[in-house]
Amino acid sequence: MADSRYPYTYACDFIRAAGPVGSEGVVLSRSDASQIRQSIAGALGMDDHELACKLADAQLVNEENPDEIKRQTARLMAALGYNTKEGDHD
Repeated sequence: MADSRYPYTYACDFIRAAGPVGSEGVVLSRSDASQIRQSIAGALGMDDHELACKLADAQLVNEENPDEIKRQTARLMAALGYNTKEGDHD
C-alpha cells in the first residue's frame, strides 16, 4: 500500500475508535493508541508491525462499512451531548 499512514496511523485509529469517548470527543491520542498497540504486540509475542497491519486492515474495512460508520458517529455524537435521533443538542 502506498499510503504513508499505513499501517501505523490506521492501526491507531482502530484502537482509538474502540476506546473511550468523552464530552470533548475521542479520549485516546494516537500516541496513546500506539503505546497500547506495542504493549499488546509484546504481550502476544507478535511483531508490532504485524499487529499494526492487522489492525490497519480492520480499520480500512470499517471505513468502507456504512453501518460501522453510523455506529461510531452515533457513539461520538452521544458523548458530545447530541441526540442523533432527532438532531438536537442536549
